[in-house]
Amino acid sequence: MKKLLLYSIYLFAFWQLLFFVQRIFFVLYQMPIGHRIRKPLDIYQAFIAGYKLDIATATILLGIPLLLSVVFFISQHEKAKKACLYIIGILIIVYSATGISDAGLYREWNAKINMQALDHFKNPSEVFKTISPQLLFLFFLLLFLFSFPFIWLYRKIIHKQLSSQNVGSITQRSIQGTIYFLLSVGIGIILIRGGVTGIPINQSIAYFSNDVLANDIAVNPFYNILQDATIKSNIPETSVYTFRSHAEAMQFIADDYANRDDSSISILNESRPNLVFIFLESWSADNISVLGGIEGCTPQFNKLCNEGLLFSKAYAHAYVSDQGIPAVLSAYPSASRMAIINQPSKVAGLPCISEELNEHGYSSSFMFGGDLVYGNLRGYLLEKKFDELIEQKDFQQYPQGRLGVHDEYTFPELLKVLNTKKQPFLQGFFTVSSHMPYDYTPSDHWKSTDQDPEKLYTESMHYADIHLGKFFDEAKKQAWYQHTLFVVVADHSHNTIKQWNPSLPMHSHIPLLFTGGALKKEWQGKTWTNSVSHLDLAKTILHQLQIPATRYTWSRDVLNPSTPSSAYYVFFGGSGYINQYGYAASYLANPLVANSDIADSILQKNLLNKALSFQQLVFEDVRKR
Repeated sequence: MKKLLLYSIYLFAFWQLLFFVQRIFFVLYQMPIGHRIRKPLDIYQAFIAGYKLDIATATILLGIPLLLSVVFFISQHEKAKKACLYIIGILIIVYSATGISDAGLYREWNAKINMQALDHFKNPSEVFKTISPQLLFLFFLLLFLFSFPFIWLYRKIIHKQLSSQNVGSITQRSIQGTIYFLLSVGIGIILIRGGVTGIPINQSIAYFSNDVLANDIAVNPFYNILQDATIKSNIPETSVYTFRSHAEAMQFIADDYANRDDSSISILNESRPNLVFIFLESWSADNISVLGGIEGCTPQFNKLCNEGLLFSKAYAHAYVSDQGIPAVLSAYPSASRMAIINQPSKVAGLPCISEELNEHGYSSSFMFGGDLVYGNLRGYLLEKKFDELIEQKDFQQYPQGRLGVHDEYTFPELLKVLNTKKQPFLQGFFTVSSHMPYDYTPSDHWKSTDQDPEKLYTESMHYADIHLGKFFDEAKKQAWYQHTLFVVVADHSHNTIKQWNPSLPMHSHIPLLFTGGALKKEWQGKTWTNSVSHLDLAKTILHQLQIPATRYTWSRDVLNPSTPSSAYYVFFGGSGYINQYGYAASYLANPLVANSDIADSILQKNLLNKALSFQQLVFEDVRKR
């Protein structure tokens, strides 16, 4: 057993050494890199920042050798030992080839190796035709120079730990070996997940810098491929969502995105206000009385509506946070069962309001009481040039819930951060407490009705509302408040006491409020009754700031009177559309069957075609990025 344990430890350390050497090669191959990494120390930090991904990758690579080593321990049969040698040799060659290809491709594409690159090998003859003989020779030379020394090192030092041991009977060895293997599998699952937290790690756990290259140095290339393959497997084949030609799909949505004049209604006192996005986790309009919901749940939000511009028909375009936040900041639409920011190679091409504002002298920050590794939010925000990220690890002085630090602690921290900012600033803030498991400590005795099937969720919104109100009470006392526009919006909705079918727009009905001292007095306490979605916020706000928004092709300026009252939304498995006539939605698995409130069959079919065409165009756009 001692030899078996030593073998596992040595092999784990062996993989870490290979990762380190490959990372050095990656850096050297990108030389010169000074103009792409502003802080030289980031190069050195990149060798440390990716340790969790390296641990997870090494654990994955240990899987088959560990199984074979246990078989050898039990049987003492040389064939199992020899198989282990061959498997390790193959893994060394595969990893080395991955690392070399990653370095080469990055120099050409400025992106980590991914499934898109590997797709070219479906036609290997074409690949070899495009690679010069010199480059092909260099690849195989480097592959030999990396693989041979490590195979030699493994054979000379590590493989010898698998020596025959005449210890105990085969029954004893079977029991010991089985126990060791099961314990190893349990520990391995924890290491691959990155710990025992509720959210598994992804590439963004290695992100630490605003410089893309620094983050990409930290990301293990083999892990990146595995993660990308997992993501790609969740994107359906084109036959699932293609209902018509691209041109026909574009025609169906043309009315909603027709070019219009720039006669947007001005609602702000100034063109360069501070901008604060408050993302309310899972808030539904069903729990807000000013939006037709239940009484008593959100009195503080209701009060804020008297001072702001309320959008009474706002619909979440998305159904999870890693779709909803980029739908707001990047005006990038969601696709059913997929969030684009979980594909790091595609994030670079997304626009983001932070990039426009940075060019106009804004600093930018984002705060979240949880872990931004969720949904690759950290990677997305760093890629989009947010100057500062503040998350759960920065709030160690507060009690920790299962998903993070609760709103009663983070709202005051948000106020502290804003008080230190030089104006103008962009600030994002994402609440935690209205998400399961609702392990906050209640701030008062308000309770939802016992007939509420989502009672805990409803009460969590009330808790968050209390601290939203306290934050605004203090914010109004600050000098910067008069120069600030707050965008208070839910990242997505949630099932409520009304138990809507998720395909209906009522399920996606969310709060959206513009408030703050930068809002003109004549717009305070007013309601905008046209239908809008997450996607419309970026262009609407940028136009208010008199900043061009041509990059936001999926967004519309809803404060332009010529913009139609409509919204596209996505739910798990399908998509929907709502306008002044009603709504229509359908699941991709059964696209001809509509959930709709429209009796006119022709109009119903038109709205359904809009919903399906929109989703088709989004999938097409995701695939080509």
